[in-house]
Amino acid sequence: MKFFKAESLKDVLIHVAIIFGIFVSLILVFFYYYLPSVTKHGEYITVPKLEGMTVDQIKEVLEEKNLRYEISDSTYKVNVKPFTVLSQHPEAGNEVKENRRIYVSIAAQNPPNIKMPDLIDQSVRGAEMQLKSLGLQVGSITTTPNPINVVLKQSYKGGTIKPGTSIPKGSKIDLLVGSGRGETEMEVPNVTGMTLEEAIHAIEAMGLVVGTQSYDPSSDKPEGTILKQKPTYQIGVKVRSGDVIDLWISGSE
Repeated sequence: MKFFKAESLKDVLIHVAIIFGIFVSLILVFFYYYLPSVTKHGEYITVPKLEGMTVDQIKEVLEEKNLRYEISDSTYKVNVKPFTVLSQHPEAGNEVKENRRIYVSIAAQNPPNIKMPDLIDQSVRGAEMQLKSLGLQVGSITTTPNPINVVLKQSYKGGTIKPGTSIPKGSKIDLLVGSGRGETEMEVPNVTGMTLEEAIHAIEAMGLVVGTQSYDPSSDKPEGTILKQKPTYQIGVKVRSGDVIDLWISGSE
C-alpha cells in the first residue's frame, strides 16, 4: 500500500508538472506569438504630411496607410481654400500603429463676423496694424490734402463704414489719408461772396482743405453765401497745399 501511494503521488506530481508546463507554454505563445501577430507589435506606419491637402485628399491618403482622421478644429483663413488642412497631430514623420486616428485642423468655409474698429485720426501704420490684428485687410489707400497725415475716412465696399459695424473677417477696408502740407506756396484764394458749393470747389481745386463752417442766421446776404474766410484774402499772404480755410456762411446750418 505504501508503494502504491508513493507511485500515485509521483504520478500526480508528474501530471501537475505537465499541466503547469502546458499552461506556461500557452502563456508564452499568447504573449510572444499570438498577441504580437494581432496587434502587429513592432510594426509602425510613418504619418504622411497632410497640411495643404483637402479633406477629400487626406481621406484617400490615410486609407491607403490604414490610418483614420478626425477634424478637431476649423479656423477661417484669408486666401486659403475651405476644407484645407492647416495643422495635424501627430505631425508628419511620426511613427504610429495601424488604424491610428490623425487629428486635423481645417480652414473654415465661412468667415466669422467681427466689429469694425475706429481708425479715424490714427496714423496709416497704426491703422494697418489694427486691421491686421483683427483679421481684416487694407484695401486702397488714397490721399487728400490735409495738414495732418492721419486716417480721415474708412470705407467698405465703396461706402463709409462706422465703428462697431459687423463685417466678415478678411474684408478689405479702404482708407482716405491726409497728405500733410505741401512744399509749394500759393496765394490765398478769395472765396468771399461765393456760394458754399462754389467755395468748396475752389478751395479743394487748389489742394486746400475746407475747415470749420460757421453760420450767421442774422446776415442779410442770400442764404449759403460766404461772408468771410480765414485766412483772409490779402496780397502777399501765402498758403500751402493741405492748409485749412475756415468759412463763415449766411443763413442757418
